[in-house]
Amino acid sequence: MSSSLPPPELDVVFAALAHTKRRDILQTLTLHPATVGQLAELHSLSLPAIHKHIRALESAGLLQRKKIGRTNFVALNRLGLRLAQQWLGKFQAFWGSDSETLENYLSHLS
Repeated sequence: MSSSLPPPELDVVFAALAHTKRRDILQTLTLHPATVGQLAELHSLSLPAIHKHIRALESAGLLQRKKIGRTNFVALNRLGLRLAQQWLGKFQAFWGSDSETLENYLSHLS
């Protein structure tokens, strides 16, 4: 495997982040942990639907879940986000300013 290729875990992270509801769930959890029921209500989802999204986020390492009695609590796993942040950070040097576009570069070549 080439070191320039992202690790396979990154595919799972970005697949989980590709869904709008999952990103919304993560945004909610940046404020505080919540129960599965609270998340379902806040995001207008059925319990089976919220469980599906939670499983996807948990598999990607973006959430942590703890069961206390019959209640499932869910919290953001900040360490899980680090993988995506580190990979995206590699491109920061190339972001530059808005004037550094392909069109501007090509106009300087002519």
